[in-house]
Parts: sequence; structure tokens; C-alpha cells
Amino acid sequence: MNKDAVKNIALIFLLGITIFSMVKYVSELNARYRLQDSLAQVQSQVAIITQEKQNLLQELKKEQELQQQLELRNAALKENLKASKNRITRFFQEEAKVKSDLEDSRARLAILKAENLALVNSHKRLFVENEELKFKLSTVDELKKAIKELRNRKRKDLELQAEGNQGFITRNGQPTTVEKIKIEVIPASYKSQGDSTRPAQTKK
Repeated sequence: MNKDAVKNIALIFLLGITIFSMVKYVSELNARYRLQDSLAQVQSQVAIITQEKQNLLQELKKEQELQQQLELRNAALKENLKASKNRITRFFQEEAKVKSDLEDSRARLAILKAENLALVNSHKRLFVENEELKFKLSTVDELKKAIKELRNRKRKDLELQAEGNQGFITRNGQPTTVEKIKIEVIPASYKSQGDSTRPAQTKK
């Protein structure tokens, strides 16, 4: 082989190596670019996942705080429910007491009404007796009769006293005579219903 052929072969070989190296370099460069893109995507995904993690941690913290608030509120509601039950129980007890007091008041009211009716009837009876007594004392005959009855009653009282201590009573260990009482009866005017004239009195 001559020198030119060797040089050509060497040149071709070097050229092949150079082309192969360039192709290999380009291939490696493309692979590197792809790796860099993949790394950037992974880093972006990691950033997104990290942000989501932070958001989840914040939501979890909020949920925990909300749960604590709910537990406190639940405890407060339980206390309010217990207090409400106590108030309701006390209310029913007070209602029962009020009903009992009302029944007692009604019973007392019925008694008072009965007593009031009895007093009214007694007042009416006393009024009628008083009117009858006024009518009796308005006439001379009735007045004389009343005086006679009064004297008879006084005589009986004196007789009873004579039988007892002979007209003497004891005050502080000392006998005392009974003072005489003078009774004067004055006829009263009488006016009956439907008659405006006084009853005629007989002259002595």
C-alpha cells in the first residue's frame, strides 16, 4: 500500500471516529436535556406536593381547632342541658306546690264564703230583731211590758245574789256592796216600710 492510501484510510477512520463522537455527544446532550426536563418536572411536582402537604397540614390544624371548639361547645351544651333539666324539674315541683296552694286557697275561700254567708244571715237576723225591738219599744204598752220584763229579770238576779253572797261581792279580799243602777227607757220613733207616720201614743 502506498502512503496516500494509508493516509486516506487513517483520515476516513478519524473522520468516522469524529462523526461517531459527534453523534454520541449529540445523543448524550439530548439525553441530558431530557433528564433536565424530567428533573424540572419532578421538582415542580415535588413543589406542588409540598404545597399540597402544607395546605393539608393547615386544614388538619383547622380541623383540630374546630374539633376542640366543637368539644367545648358540646361540653357547654351538656351543662346547659343538665341545667335545663334541673330547671324543668324545679318548675314541675313549683307547679305542684302552686297547685297545692291554689287548692288550699280555694278551700279557705269556700270556708270564708260560708263564714261570710253566716255573718250576713246573722246580721240580717240581728237587723230583724233590732227592728222588732224598736217596734216593741215604740208603743207604750210594749214599753211597759219591756220594763216589766226588765224588773222581773232584775228581781230574779237579786234573788240569785241573795242566795249567793247576800248582795256582796269580794274585791281584793274586801266585801263591797253592789251599787244600784238606774235604768231609764225612752221610747224611740219607729217608721215602718210603706208607712211614714209615727204610731199614735196614748196619753197618760
